[in-house]
Amino acid sequence: MIAALRARWWGLLVFLLIAALVIGGLGWVTDAALRLELSDQMRLALWRLDSRVSPAIAREDSRPFQHYDPLYAPLPAVDRSLYMCAPGTFLLPSPLLNAGLPEWMVLHFQAMPDGKWRSPQVLTSTLTGLRDPRLHLDLCNVTPERATLLDDLTKHYSSADLLARVPEGEMQIIPAYSPTGQQSLSQERVPAQQAQMQQGVDNDFSRRSVMKNAVQTENRNTAGANNPLNFNFVPLGEDVPWADIAGKMGGTGHAAEVSVGSLQPLWLRADGQPERLVVARLARSGSRQIVQGVLLDWPKLREEILLPEVRDLFPEAKLGPVFEAGSGSPERQMTFLPVELDPGPRAWGPIWTWPPLRVGLLLAWAAAILALAVVGLGGWSLIDLSERRFRFVSAVTHELRTPLTTLRLYLDMLNSGFIRDEAQKAEYLKTLDTESDRLHRLVGNVLDFARLERQRPRLSRREVALAEFLEQVRANWQERCTAAGKELLVEIAANCPPRLTTDVELVQQIVGNLIDNACKYSRDAADNRIWLRARPDGGKLLALEVEDHGPGVPARERRGVFRAFRRGRSADVTAGGVGLGLALARRWMRLLGGRLILRPGRDGVGACFRLVLRT
Repeated sequence: MIAALRARWWGLLVFLLIAALVIGGLGWVTDAALRLELSDQMRLALWRLDSRVSPAIAREDSRPFQHYDPLYAPLPAVDRSLYMCAPGTFLLPSPLLNAGLPEWMVLHFQAMPDGKWRSPQVLTSTLTGLRDPRLHLDLCNVTPERATLLDDLTKHYSSADLLARVPEGEMQIIPAYSPTGQQSLSQERVPAQQAQMQQGVDNDFSRRSVMKNAVQTENRNTAGANNPLNFNFVPLGEDVPWADIAGKMGGTGHAAEVSVGSLQPLWLRADGQPERLVVARLARSGSRQIVQGVLLDWPKLREEILLPEVRDLFPEAKLGPVFEAGSGSPERQMTFLPVELDPGPRAWGPIWTWPPLRVGLLLAWAAAILALAVVGLGGWSLIDLSERRFRFVSAVTHELRTPLTTLRLYLDMLNSGFIRDEAQKAEYLKTLDTESDRLHRLVGNVLDFARLERQRPRLSRREVALAEFLEQVRANWQERCTAAGKELLVEIAANCPPRLTTDVELVQQIVGNLIDNACKYSRDAADNRIWLRARPDGGKLLALEVEDHGPGVPARERRGVFRAFRRGRSADVTAGGVGLGLALARRWMRLLGGRLILRPGRDGVGACFRLVLRT
């Protein structure tokens, strides 16, 4: 038995080790697969976000720098006689005065070296004449709201700080007049960026950044080739290509080369003021430089434009600013804006909306758990079967040896003629009869159990009077009780159903097994009575109870006594048997559609086996 228990525990440890390896490996694969899925979804979401704003930002990036002045001088310009006009003779209104712009682009501005902020969409007092109805100018972008925003920038944010923060990047030279030069610039820059993208960029953020730069450069060069007159008018006496409008409207001047960088996203921050998102570029002519850019409405852009693009992937996604370059996780950042995507908690949607990866993982987990359960139950059943066989062989061998030894001894004594006294012969014959009956019950129980293991027996139901049935049980087992020194008492409650429909022989055998157990296990009890009671159990149910005043069954052993070849711990020293009687009784009761319950006797003394049958 110790060896069997040792084998069981070793088998359990081996199974747990295998299960840990399988679950650990599958868990690692699941984690890696879900991370990969999250990475793919993050990549898709970021591509969506960048694609949503990139056209508008690229369009602004390709905007000629002179559009940031309310009026600018076109060069070269000729009159009707095809004579060259002096610079400044004609001035054109900026397209930004009436251009159709996204709602989240709220103000175009210039940050000057002298600390001033200017906007072509906020007219100064010298330009109020542009409102003259006779000019028929569309000034739909000149609004009080933009004037308020420019005033807010002037009061709370430093243009010099913005000028210092905007990187130069690749500066595109805008000559006085050279469309072929711009074309060569495009041909040189784009292949270089494509080569950079092919030289082992190892993460999605870098790939998107390279692609962004390539798109911006291509858009700017295409716009420059289509609009070769990208130069500005410089008044005499000024070395700055962005003199105020009063200077531009008088005198003569000449064209100047200007280099312009790409738009870069930045956050403007000031104490006590909200963070403002801008895209800005650096423009330089000689030693003088300014910043041109666009102020974005970040709350509107976030809530109405960006987040709806990713709600299907991440229902609780959030977008937060990235104030410092290099902070945060690059795998979660946009390339066109300094913004980081927080996917929020993962939502496990309905199974029919899951991607194939999750369905495959779910099926893999189900298969692994089912396989482990089958292997575990199969192994445990094999170990339990081997233990049951061991107990069966041990119990049957012991139980067969005792009656066979007694039978052989007494028969030898009777056959040899040693016993001549008639009274002693009668006693020996009675002992032989008892032992043969014991042997008969043992063999019968083993055969019945084997028959139940092989097939389901057929039931033979018939109707019988309850009183007649109980009297027949009493008659069959009265002698066994008397031989064991017990008194069998039968009680029938007044409101019991008079008749019972069941397999009478099978129920008699069940009750007989219970009475036999009561005789064996309560033989040392002070109260030698055994009760067989019949009482209603509600509805059409009948309860038959077999109760004794023996030692009873401890609570921790009440489930185990109904298992085959198992008995209580004290059974080996109080009575014989192989542990099949109660196992057979419970199985037979299930075949009849009833149940067998063990509970303490009255006042907590002894054991009471309760059979519940349908009448």
